[in-house]
Amino acid sequence: MDRPQAFFEISSDAIKLIVGYELNGSPFVLYTKEVKVPNLLDENKAINKDALNQAFASFHNIKDEKEKLNISISRVNLVLPSVGLQVYQNDKTTNVVDQNNEITKLDITNVISLVSKESVPGDYSIVDIIPDEFIIDSGERFSNPPLGKKSTSLTIKAKVHCLPSGVDSFYHNCANACGYRLLKRCVSCYCAATLLATYKELPRSYVLIDMGSRLTSVSLVGEASPYENASFYLGGADLDKKIAREFGVSLDTAIKLKKRLGYDDRKTSYSLGIAEGLDASSNKVTYYQKDLNQVVSSYFEEFFKTFDNALNSIFSKYGNKFMDLPFILIGGASKLNGLRSIFELHYPNREIYFVTPKSIGARDPSYVNLLGLILASSHYGGTLEDNYRGMAEVSRVNKTMEKKKKEKSSSPEDDSL
Repeated sequence: MDRPQAFFEISSDAIKLIVGYELNGSPFVLYTKEVKVPNLLDENKAINKDALNQAFASFHNIKDEKEKLNISISRVNLVLPSVGLQVYQNDKTTNVVDQNNEITKLDITNVISLVSKESVPGDYSIVDIIPDEFIIDSGERFSNPPLGKKSTSLTIKAKVHCLPSGVDSFYHNCANACGYRLLKRCVSCYCAATLLATYKELPRSYVLIDMGSRLTSVSLVGEASPYENASFYLGGADLDKKIAREFGVSLDTAIKLKKRLGYDDRKTSYSLGIAEGLDASSNKVTYYQKDLNQVVSSYFEEFFKTFDNALNSIFSKYGNKFMDLPFILIGGASKLNGLRSIFELHYPNREIYFVTPKSIGARDPSYVNLLGLILASSHYGGTLEDNYRGMAEVSRVNKTMEKKKKEKSSSPEDDSL
């Protein structure tokens, strides 16, 4: 993919956009935008559907005078939450259509279609099909579609990603209601694993911990491919509320304390007050870093109880085989100051990695999933979308150049996506 596309992620309190494309195996970012909308979603259901649709639809036309951009967006790629993810392995074989036995995209579409028709639990929907390998008559195996190879048959071994039908339809209907054509959708843990696979300093098998505002997603990733997921509704926003409640301060003040200070257990001979608040008896009191540390520690005591349950549910199928896998933390809530020491204290013998993306313009852990979606959409691998559309291409069109022959454009640059 050498033309820019629009990539979106809708979370509980924000809608994030990256406009970009893949370049030499890495995501290249042209533009980012985030619109904060408090209480946007709760357990993947719109608290205020009108606010959600209005915020999402506002991305159709983006004017940025500073960047000299005028972007029109009508086709989108979407990150889906990993909540309820089920991964199935499936193998299918089709006869090659061409009379000369040359494999074409039609054969790839046909074999993908066979996989998509496989029955899944009634309350689940297939959202993506990830080919592991293609096999031809000679026994040769290919990680990418073997277009042009000669064979009378084509076999695919693929992973099938399924989500609860309500989750899939909610996001699909949201895009349609806002006037967007949905090109590709991928679950968040697959997007993240796709990006992290390009970072050679990271392990290829690990536990992925995506810490968001209200949702924490825990995924078992083996050889850069997700196998299991357990998600729970507890995140950074819950810590904000706890600080506000314990200190008797406004939510805005609590958020600032969390972002500015976080957890800091360094020993100092002199401490300054960090906030003026109210105690349980509504008396004015000055709070210090040690008080904030106690609140953060108390929050994570409860967090780890739920987190450990999620880990146990993931590992229950595999015994002790993966119990010692390293942790990789991503997501906006993973930026909490001191979080490494909190995790290392609870898991003293665990290898722990915190990831900040390398892509200029999106060097924030909250952009990991979107950057991975750029890579997941970047090349033809044979996907579920082949069953209902051709290889759709989003073009970057400089309309200013087109208008030059007729008139002088008032816009410095127009991009159509």
